[in-house]
Amino acid sequence: MKVTKEQAELNRQALLDAAARLFKQHGIDGVGVADICKAAGLTHGALYKHFNDKQDLAAQAFAHSFRTGFDKVSRTSRGEAAGLTRYLDRYLSARVRDDFSAGCPVVASACETGRQSEAVSKSYTAGFLELRYGVQAALGDDDSAQATLAVAALIGAMALSRGVLKADAALADEVLKDVRAGIERLARG
Repeated sequence: MKVTKEQAELNRQALLDAAARLFKQHGIDGVGVADICKAAGLTHGALYKHFNDKQDLAAQAFAHSFRTGFDKVSRTSRGEAAGLTRYLDRYLSARVRDDFSAGCPVVASACETGRQSEAVSKSYTAGFLELRYGVQAALGDDDSAQATLAVAALIGAMALSRGVLKADAALADEVLKDVRAGIERLARG
């Protein structure tokens, strides 16, 4: 049965959405191609019509997930550039922390990306650089080092908060609060 161009694009989008969500929840190595196809309601054949292999899918799913999330974080509903408060609200949210399928894939795959292909690393790098640029603009500072520090703090805070949450929920919340306060102090100079 022939698939129309429109249906093929819908299938590709379904695969990207499923992969992005599952990779954030379970990690790239924690999800099989069969899991992604099942979540998308498609067959292996459909996946391999759009992607060379799982690493190609991971690289494209990362870029897709980053783009979708970053557009929400970096622009207000009126299309204006977001300020630092919006970044902090979105990145250091307990709701996002508690839902592994939510949030930025830069956070979700920070340590895992180093074990993946060059294509995944390139996609991750592009996401990091765009995030750093957005935070730099929100800080109102030409110094990329300050933005790198802020992004590292955002990613680290979410990773630490997720890591301690089951053992000590109060500490998990404290990490988010403390890092937010530190970034706000950094922004004030």
